[in-house]
Parts: sequence; C-alpha cells; structure tokens
Amino acid sequence: MITKKLLFHTIFMGASLLLTTGCVKTNCPLPDNLDHRVKKVHLNSYRESPDLKRNSWSMGSLCADRITLKEGSQTWKFLLVWNTSHPKGPFWYLPHDNEESAFATAVYAAKQYGGGFLAVESNGQRYVSGRDPNRNFKKDSSYSKTICRIIDTYKPSHLPYMALHTNAEGYLKSGGYGTVSMRRYSKNMHSFPAGNIKTGRKKGLEDEDTLIYLAGKQIEREKVKKFNDMGLNVKFEKVTKRSNDNSMSNCIVLYKHHDNYINIETEHGDVSTHKKMIDRVMKILGQRSIYMVR
Repeated sequence: MITKKLLFHTIFMGASLLLTTGCVKTNCPLPDNLDHRVKKVHLNSYRESPDLKRNSWSMGSLCADRITLKEGSQTWKFLLVWNTSHPKGPFWYLPHDNEESAFATAVYAAKQYGGGFLAVESNGQRYVSGRDPNRNFKKDSSYSKTICRIIDTYKPSHLPYMALHTNAEGYLKSGGYGTVSMRRYSKNMHSFPAGNIKTGRKKGLEDEDTLIYLAGKQIEREKVKKFNDMGLNVKFEKVTKRSNDNSMSNCIVLYKHHDNYINIETEHGDVSTHKKMIDRVMKILGQRSIYMVR
C-alpha cells in the first residue's frame, strides 16, 4: 500500500513544482512494496522518453518513473506514470509502445480521475525482442505478478484491472491479424454492438474499431447491457484454460479468479473518442472526476 510518508512527499513535490509549460516531473519515489526485481532507472530529462516528450505539454502534475524488470534473459522497460495529488484511482496497463494515442488518453485519465498507468517501452514498436507484452501473462510469472502488484498498489480493490489499446482501421484491410473489430467474432469472442456499426476512418463511438473489451468464463449480459446503454460497443471473450493466450484478460479471469477486467479500444489516433469512452466507463463504475470532488 502507499505509505503516509510517500503521500506526504509526493504532495509536497506537487506543491513545490514550478508551473513551467512542457515541464514533466520525473524520478518520484516508488512505492515501497514493489518486487525487489523492479529497478528504477534515473531519467535525466523527460526528453529521454519519446512518450513523455510528446505529451509534456499536457501532463501537469503527473509524475513519471522509468522502471525495469528482469525476467530470465529479458529485461522489460516501463514508464510508471501517476497522479501525485490523487495516487489512488483507476490504473491502466498499456502493453504496446506503437499505440501512441493510447498514451495520450492515459494521461487524460490519470489527470481527470487520479491513479495512473504503466506503459511498456519498446522503442515505439509493438513487440519486445519478438514478444508481445500482452501475451506474456503466464501463470505465476514474475512479469504478471509484478504488473498486477503495481496495479494493486494504486487502484482501489473494487475497481477493475484496466487496459488501453488502439487498432488499425478495419480488420479486413489489415488481413485480420492483430486487430480487434466489432465485425470479427469466433466461438469464444462475441460482439454486442450498441447500435449501427460504421466502417472507415475514425467514425467515433459507432466505429467498428471502437469497443469495450470484457472477459469472463461466461457471458454476463447484464454487464454488457450497462455498457451498451451508454452507447458503447462490447466485445466479450469467454475464457477457458484451453483457449488461454496468456493475455492480461485471460490471466485476470483464470489466475486471479474474477472477471473484473475492462479494456477500452479505439482506432489509432482517435483520442477524442477514447476520452469519451473513459468518461462513460467511469460513470458506470461510479468514479467521479477529481475536479468535481474538490
């Protein structure tokens, strides 16, 4: 858990920050309950990170740390970004470094609702040494345990495990590989559109690439209905041990033994729709903007 000492220190840092445009706080103290295998890497400047540099104008009081995790011969790199004024809140996992608009959306979410996010760093590529970071959640692995521990440090227990993704436009045009679409379904993957589904570039909430991704051992139609009633398309994955693909959603269902998982997806670059979806999901979850609480 986050200690009083850590909260005091981070609040003090936030109060003393010079309000300079383009300034990002870095190298904040890490929570003291993280795995000993997590190492902090000093950031001399936010300019050392393309993601931080690109979003420096909008990050406000958010703080960023670069951390690493050694897993066998693989060293994973992450950016840990969190709201120093409201460290407890929704917390997001961003597995793909090529999905730049997801990072911008995560910045908005952390500023608006508190909490923060963990983003994989891989030089702007989807994969890390040929491995998909979102297919590395093996049972009892240091990777899955550490990521869940980081998430649990910041999110209240009643909130779900959450992720942000973006997709290429239309799965047919991309050959159907590596893209989630409302027009794509299978035995274990079911689509529940909120209304008409549109194809083409950035069609907002009605776009085939705009969806809430849920997972569980059985389809929960009442849960699906809550999202549909808010105008949100839903993809629901029925997870089994046989179909396990070592993704975060499958890990949460199979190994943490609950279906409290939400992934919010849009087409690449559609930040405005991503933000709308976050606001609606937060309303469903009963989370108010921190600006409304003040």
